[in-house]
Amino acid sequence: MFEILFNKQDIYFHLKKHWGYESFRPLQEEIIESILSGQDTLALLPTGGGKSICFQIPGLVIGGTCLVVSPLIALMNDQVNNLKTKGISAVAITSSMNAKEIDIALNNAAYGHVQFLYVSPERIENETFRQRLSYLPIGLIAIDEAHCISQWGYDFRPSYLKIAELREYFPSVNIIAVTASATKEVVQDIQDKLLFKNQGVFRQSFERKNIRYVVQIEENKFERLLKIIHNICGTGIVYVRNRKKTEEISKWLEQNKISSSFYHAGIKAHERAIIQQNWIDNKSQVIVATNAFGMGIDKPNVRFVVHLDLPESLEAYFQEAGRAGRDEKPAYAIMLCNNYDIASLQDQFEEKTPSIDQIKLSYQAIFNFYQIPIESGEGLSVNFDINEVTRSYNIKPITLYNSIKCLEKEGYFSFLDSGYEPSKVMIVMGKDDLYNFQIKFPKYEPLLKVLLRSYGGLYEQYAFIKEKDVAYRAKISEHELKNQLEILHKQGVISFIPQTDLPKLVFLQNRINLKFESIKLLHYPILKEKALARINSVVSYVEEKNICRSRILLSYFNETDFKDCQYCDVCIEKYKHYMETDEGLMELIRIELTGQALSLKSLVAKFQNINSKRLHQVINQMIDNDLIKSDEKKNLSLT
Repeated sequence: MFEILFNKQDIYFHLKKHWGYESFRPLQEEIIESILSGQDTLALLPTGGGKSICFQIPGLVIGGTCLVVSPLIALMNDQVNNLKTKGISAVAITSSMNAKEIDIALNNAAYGHVQFLYVSPERIENETFRQRLSYLPIGLIAIDEAHCISQWGYDFRPSYLKIAELREYFPSVNIIAVTASATKEVVQDIQDKLLFKNQGVFRQSFERKNIRYVVQIEENKFERLLKIIHNICGTGIVYVRNRKKTEEISKWLEQNKISSSFYHAGIKAHERAIIQQNWIDNKSQVIVATNAFGMGIDKPNVRFVVHLDLPESLEAYFQEAGRAGRDEKPAYAIMLCNNYDIASLQDQFEEKTPSIDQIKLSYQAIFNFYQIPIESGEGLSVNFDINEVTRSYNIKPITLYNSIKCLEKEGYFSFLDSGYEPSKVMIVMGKDDLYNFQIKFPKYEPLLKVLLRSYGGLYEQYAFIKEKDVAYRAKISEHELKNQLEILHKQGVISFIPQTDLPKLVFLQNRINLKFESIKLLHYPILKEKALARINSVVSYVEEKNICRSRILLSYFNETDFKDCQYCDVCIEKYKHYMETDEGLMELIRIELTGQALSLKSLVAKFQNINSKRLHQVINQMIDNDLIKSDEKKNLSLT
């Protein structure tokens, strides 16, 4: 097997230099050493467990270019920006880029100037891209959100199945796959589909001991939410399923003197960035959001995550709830629900699985709207405004959206949710011609000088520009700036690509003639069955009254060797009668100290629902009766 020689000091050198850390989080070092020893590796780390560093450090140690396959434009851009702030060269090739931009990015990578190259799985299916890719110095292949490769997973993407074909181009390069949520079946499927040469799985327990999982049956959710915020304090996230509710609830919280903001994919990207940053900086206490919020957010002091609507799967719930308490201090994950919510979740399942006729109608509408003839369209990428299409063809937006998601899973389209792309500029005119142009047209000289002084390498590659800053420096209005940029583009002086907020729709196949050929829905029955099973798992979780919430979630991810958490709503009810007597409380203390020693402070923290004075009295009584003992470090343990 291909083996890489590495010095352990190199790992810590990069950790300290680029991330400023002296030590790793649990399992990170073992995962990195596995890759650097030439092993294909699957890393399962919970939300906030530090997955990206597990391939970024090996990429730096190995050298060359690390190819990262990621499903979301926003996630790619976020990681690229973070790497750049650390002085690491990184580029994302996305559907918003034109052929010239992609060509420049790949040329820079070929010359060894790109350490991390981020691409979508759909990009790998492009034969021209593959040919260019084979000339790059690829040292490592990283697969982010690896659960997307499995149709047993909750977010299957058929394009992920093509990733293994990279083995033909880079037979000696190892693969690292990372994910935050995978069942036993998905873990095996990831390794099989990626053609792992070895069984290299590193799994960090998904147990979050500091999170208190609670399900409350509640008719008046707004009033209960207000009590939760007042009782827990600190910052929090409130998840709902539709955009309108984010605004309604946020305004209601503001009316009740809770600083709040709302977040959903329909808000312009630069506004979303401001909302997100204000919440991170504690300028707003609560953010009310759809599931569009949270990916890539690392705010350690989130004290509560409340779901006012039921999530579609326990995988999604675990990821969203896991955004609480990353500082390891007590935090709460609370579901507020009623009987209507369960019926609503089941109704939404029907909406998410449109009929064959609805899927065909949506397919025809999309191709007709973009005027794409039969046997054409493969490789085309368009800005997709769902409202324009639905207005033109009298289709419900929810039907069109879910039809696209079904067709995406069959390999017809790739739907890339909105990722804000700022304006980009590159100078395409030669230096001598540019000098003569400025003499001939002095009106544009101030703007061109500002661009050249503010952004390096404009003759070699595109640069993202901040239009407000450029307009200020050039002493013109933003409206005039856009006019001048567009004129310079038409004159062949620059290449200008305006900013966009719209999602992208990529056509992966030519249009078929539905009169003579049927849409192939090979995955549809299995995916529908699995989606229903995931919904039923959520319903079972909500309705369970006897099994610890933490145990249910862990067993869903095939972890079984754990005690009851004692803090969820089920455990509190279950152990209430124990806590009412000193004998029962002693039994619970014995359970906590079984197989481990704890400081007095740690032991007391396990029983936050017990009166502190009474708890200390019981602990002292147990010491006096020689039931527990204290060592030289004052740690308590069983005798």
